[in-house]
Amino acid sequence: MKEKLKKIMQNKKHRNITIASALCVVFAVSAIWFATAGKPDTDNRAADAGDPVDQVSLEEQQVPLSDMPPLTVAVGDVIVVSVYADEMTDVYGYQFEINYDSEYVEYSKRLYSDIDEILTIFAADKEWYLLVGATMIGDAQGYDGTDVPVCRVEFTALTEFDLNDDFTSDHFAISSVNTVTSDLQYLEDVAGWSASVSPLS
Repeated sequence: MKEKLKKIMQNKKHRNITIASALCVVFAVSAIWFATAGKPDTDNRAADAGDPVDQVSLEEQQVPLSDMPPLTVAVGDVIVVSVYADEMTDVYGYQFEINYDSEYVEYSKRLYSDIDEILTIFAADKEWYLLVGATMIGDAQGYDGTDVPVCRVEFTALTEFDLNDDFTSDHFAISSVNTVTSDLQYLEDVAGWSASVSPLS
C-alpha cells in the first residue's frame, strides 16, 4: 500500500486527486463510525486513525511554535500543544503533523477539538510524529473563522526538562497542514497555522 502511494505521489499531475480521494475515504470511515457509535464523548477524545503519510523530520520546513516562558517539567507531567489557525474558509476537514521528540514526551492518547462544528477528531501516533485529523459529518458547509483555536493535544513527559523556546523549537513542530473544503477541494501546506506549548492547567 505504501509503495503504491509513493509511486502515485511521484506523478504530480495526479497528486491532488489522490490525496483528496484518500481524505474522502477517511471521512467516509468517520461517518460510518459516527453512525454506529453515536456522537463522540463530550471531551472529544481521539481514536486511532489509519496509516498517515511519511514522517517529516524536524529539520524540514515547519510551522513555528509560539513563544513561551521557561518552565521545569517533571516526569509524568502533562503538557498541551494548542493549535491555532489565522483564518479558516469553508474548512470541512483538516490534517497536520506534530513532530515531537519521543525521548522526552509521549502522546497521552488525548486530544480535543476546539471547533464545535468539527467534532470528529482522531490521531495516529508514529515513532517521531503524530498525525492529527478532523472532519465534519454529512452534508454541511465548511467552517469559517479568524484567529481560530483549532484543537489541543496532550503529551506526557518521560524525563525532566525545561520547557522554553529553545526546547520547543528543537523538540516540537507542526508541519504538513492540509485542509479540505465542503466541495472536496484539497489544499496542501496551508499557511497561517501555529501552536503553543503549555503545562496542563
